[in-house]
Amino acid sequence: GASRPMSSRIFEPKQLQDLVNQTHPGEKLEPAVEMLLMEVAGEFLDEVARRSCELAKHRGSKKLDIQDVQLHLEKTWNMKIPGFCGTSVRRRHHLLDMTRKRLNVSKKPKEKSRKRGRPKNDEKTSSSDAKTAGKSDGAKR
Repeated sequence: GASRPMSSRIFEPKQLQDLVNQTHPGEKLEPAVEMLLMEVAGEFLDEVARRSCELAKHRGSKKLDIQDVQLHLEKTWNMKIPGFCGTSVRRRHHLLDMTRKRLNVSKKPKEKSRKRGRPKNDEKTSSSDAKTAGKSDGAKR
Protein backbone atom coordinates (compact mmCIF):
# COMPACT_ATOMS: atom_id res chain seq x y z
CA GLY A 1 0.00 0.00 0.00
CA ALA A 2 0.91 3.64 -0.16
CA SER A 3 3.04 5.04 2.63
CA ARG A 4 1.26 7.17 5.22
CA PRO A 5 2.05 10.87 5.24
CA MET A 6 4.14 12.01 8.23
CA SER A 7 1.21 14.03 9.65
CA SER A 8 -1.15 11.04 9.84
CA ARG A 9 1.19 8.60 11.60
CA ILE A 10 -0.28 6.88 14.61
CA PHE A 11 3.08 6.94 16.38
CA GLU A 12 6.58 8.13 15.65
CA PRO A 13 9.60 5.96 14.82
CA LYS A 14 11.10 6.77 18.24
CA GLN A 15 8.01 5.30 19.92
CA LEU A 16 8.40 2.12 17.87
CA GLN A 17 12.06 1.89 18.91
CA ASP A 18 11.03 2.43 22.55
CA LEU A 19 8.58 -0.46 22.23
CA VAL A 20 11.33 -2.70 20.84
CA ASN A 21 13.61 -1.67 23.73
CA GLN A 22 10.93 -2.70 26.25
CA THR A 23 10.73 -6.21 24.85
CA HIS A 24 14.31 -6.63 23.58
CA PRO A 25 16.68 -4.19 25.29
CA GLY A 26 19.61 -3.10 23.16
CA GLU A 27 18.04 -4.17 19.85
CA LYS A 28 17.89 -1.58 17.08
CA LEU A 29 15.56 -1.53 14.11
CA GLU A 30 16.98 -0.92 10.68
CA PRO A 31 15.30 2.06 8.98
CA ALA A 32 13.69 -0.20 6.33
CA VAL A 33 12.24 -2.49 9.02
CA GLU A 34 11.03 0.50 11.00
CA MET A 35 9.21 1.90 7.97
CA LEU A 36 7.71 -1.48 7.10
CA LEU A 37 6.40 -2.00 10.65
CA MET A 38 4.93 1.49 10.71
CA GLU A 39 3.24 0.91 7.36
CA VAL A 40 1.82 -2.46 8.46
CA ALA A 41 0.58 -0.96 11.74
CA GLY A 42 -1.04 1.93 9.87
CA GLU A 43 -2.77 -0.40 7.39
CA PHE A 44 -3.95 -2.61 10.25
CA LEU A 45 -5.46 0.35 12.08
CA ASP A 46 -7.10 1.63 8.88
CA GLU A 47 -8.66 -1.80 8.27
CA VAL A 48 -9.87 -2.13 11.89
CA ALA A 49 -11.41 1.35 11.76
CA ARG A 50 -13.09 0.68 8.41
CA ARG A 51 -14.52 -2.71 9.41
CA SER A 52 -15.61 -1.43 12.83
CA CYS A 53 -17.45 1.45 11.14
CA GLU A 54 -19.18 -1.08 8.87
CA LEU A 55 -20.33 -2.99 11.95
CA ALA A 56 -21.67 0.20 13.54
CA LYS A 57 -23.54 1.01 10.34
CA HIS A 58 -24.88 -2.55 10.16
CA ARG A 59 -26.40 -2.23 13.64
CA GLY A 60 -28.00 1.05 12.56
CA SER A 61 -25.73 3.49 14.37
CA LYS A 62 -23.91 6.53 13.06
CA LYS A 63 -21.58 6.34 16.07
CA LEU A 64 -18.64 3.97 16.38
CA ASP A 65 -18.64 2.25 19.77
CA ILE A 66 -16.04 0.13 21.50
CA GLN A 67 -18.28 -2.90 20.96
CA ASP A 68 -17.84 -2.52 17.19
CA VAL A 69 -14.05 -2.48 17.46
CA GLN A 70 -14.13 -5.26 20.03
CA LEU A 71 -16.33 -7.49 17.87
CA HIS A 72 -14.15 -7.01 14.79
CA LEU A 73 -10.91 -7.69 16.67
CA GLU A 74 -12.28 -10.77 18.41
CA LYS A 75 -13.87 -12.30 15.33
CA THR A 76 -11.25 -11.45 12.73
CA TRP A 77 -8.01 -11.41 14.71
CA ASN A 78 -8.91 -13.34 17.90
CA MET A 79 -7.73 -10.30 19.89
CA LYS A 80 -9.12 -9.02 23.17
CA ILE A 81 -8.89 -5.35 24.06
CA PRO A 82 -7.22 -5.02 27.49
CA GLY A 83 -9.56 -3.31 29.90
CA PHE A 84 -12.53 -3.69 27.54
CA CYS A 85 -13.30 -7.38 27.82
CA GLY A 86 -16.87 -6.37 28.51
CA THR A 87 -19.86 -8.62 28.32
CA SER A 88 -21.31 -7.20 25.10
CA VAL A 89 -19.60 -9.63 22.72
CA ARG A 90 -19.54 -12.53 25.19
CA ARG A 91 -23.21 -11.96 25.99
CA ARG A 92 -24.09 -12.35 22.31
CA HIS A 93 -22.22 -15.65 22.21
CA HIS A 94 -24.00 -16.77 25.38
CA LEU A 95 -27.38 -15.87 23.88
CA LEU A 96 -26.53 -17.71 20.68
CA ASP A 97 -25.48 -20.78 22.66
CA MET A 98 -28.67 -20.66 24.70
CA THR A 99 -30.75 -20.38 21.52
CA ARG A 100 -28.92 -23.33 19.97
CA LYS A 101 -29.50 -25.42 23.09
CA ARG A 102 -33.17 -24.48 23.12
CA LEU A 103 -33.50 -25.45 19.45
CA ASN A 104 -31.75 -28.76 20.08
CA VAL A 105 -34.03 -29.49 23.03
CA SER A 106 -37.12 -28.77 20.94
CA LYS A 107 -35.86 -31.12 18.21
CA LYS A 108 -35.12 -34.04 20.55
CA PRO A 109 -38.72 -34.83 21.57
CA LYS A 110 -39.73 -35.02 17.91
CA GLU A 111 -36.99 -37.54 17.24
CA LYS A 112 -38.02 -39.60 20.27
CA SER A 113 -41.68 -39.62 19.25
CA ARG A 114 -40.75 -40.89 15.80
CA LYS A 115 -38.65 -43.65 17.35
CA ARG A 116 -41.51 -44.68 19.64
CA GLY A 117 -43.84 -45.11 16.67
CA ARG A 118 -41.55 -47.56 14.93
CA PRO A 119 -41.24 -51.06 16.39
CA LYS A 120 -37.76 -52.40 16.96
CA ASN A 121 -36.52 -55.28 14.83
CA ASP A 122 -36.93 -57.67 17.77
CA GLU A 123 -40.52 -56.54 18.26
CA LYS A 124 -41.31 -57.12 14.56
CA THR A 125 -39.98 -60.66 14.58
CA SER A 126 -41.49 -61.59 17.92
CA SER A 127 -44.95 -60.29 16.97
CA SER A 128 -44.78 -61.84 13.51
CA ASP A 129 -43.53 -65.10 15.01
CA ALA A 130 -46.46 -65.09 17.42
CA LYS A 131 -48.90 -64.53 14.55
CA THR A 132 -47.43 -67.32 12.47
CA ALA A 133 -47.23 -69.58 15.49
CA GLY A 134 -50.90 -68.89 16.21
CA LYS A 135 -51.86 -69.63 12.60
CA SER A 136 -49.87 -72.80 12.49
CA ASP A 137 -51.35 -73.91 15.82
CA GLY A 138 -54.84 -73.21 14.48
CA ALA A 139 -54.09 -75.10 11.27
CA LYS A 140 -53.03 -78.16 13.21
CA ARG A 141 -56.30 -78.27 15.13
